[in-house]
Amino acid sequence: MPITVSGLALAPVKGMRLCCVPELELDGRGVVGDRTFLVVDAEHKLLTTSRNPKLMPVRPEWDGETLRLRFPDGAVAEEAPEPGAKAVTQLYDGRELPGRLVNGALAEALSDYLGRSVALLQRDADQFATDDFPVSLMSEASLRALAPAIGDDVPDGRRFRMNVRIDGVEAWEEHGWTGRSITVGEAVLRVDDPVPRCVITTRDPDSGRRDAPVLKALAQLRGKDDVTFGVWCEVARPGRIRRGDPISVA
Repeated sequence: MPITVSGLALAPVKGMRLCCVPELELDGRGVVGDRTFLVVDAEHKLLTTSRNPKLMPVRPEWDGETLRLRFPDGAVAEEAPEPGAKAVTQLYDGRELPGRLVNGALAEALSDYLGRSVALLQRDADQFATDDFPVSLMSEASLRALAPAIGDDVPDGRRFRMNVRIDGVEAWEEHGWTGRSITVGEAVLRVDDPVPRCVITTRDPDSGRRDAPVLKALAQLRGKDDVTFGVWCEVARPGRIRRGDPISVA
C-alpha cells in the first residue's frame, strides 16, 4: 500500500481551533501561516490552552491579510492586523519568541470573550511558534490504534494538533523514523523525535471540554514512560504539500 498524505492542518492562532486545509506551503522555518499569532496577557505572558481551554472553540481564519475570529456564540471579529510595539513572550520550555503586539478590534473581542485584558502577538517572520520543532506528523493507523483504549471510537485527530496526517503505514511506524528523511509532495522533512503529549489531547477540539482519557490510553498502549504520539520534523527542503501526495521514506 502506498504511503500518502491523508490530511493537512494549521492553526493561524496558537491554541485556537485547528483548521483543516487542502494544501500547505513549507518554507525553511516551517508551515507558512501556522501559529502566526499568539494570545498574550498584559505582561506578554503566553495564554496556553491547558490553562485557557476557552481558546479552543474560537475558529480563526487568516488569508495573509485579514484575520477573522469566529466565537462560539456566533460573534465574528475581523480586521487587517497592524503590528505595533515590539514584545517578547515565552513558550512552555522557556524559548523566547519575539514579535509585535496587535491591538484593536481583535484584541478587544478576545478580551471580552475571555473576561480579561489580552492582546495578540504576531510572531516575527523568521520565528516559528510550535512548541519544539516547526512541523508535526502522525499516521491514521496510530490514531486508529487508540480506539480500543478510549471506548472503540477513533478519536478526532484534531485533538493532537498535527500539521500532516499520513496513511499507508502500520500503527506507530512513524515513531521509528527518527533521523530519516521523508519526501512529501515537493518538500522534504527530517524526522526528529516523537511528540510528548499533554492534557490538551484529552479535550474535545471543538468545545475544549475534557472528554477522553487519551494520556491514559497512550500509557496503556506504549508504556508509562512513552506517552508520545506522532513525530516532530524539521524542513530539509521547502515546498508545497497537498492532500493525496505520495510519500517516500529514506
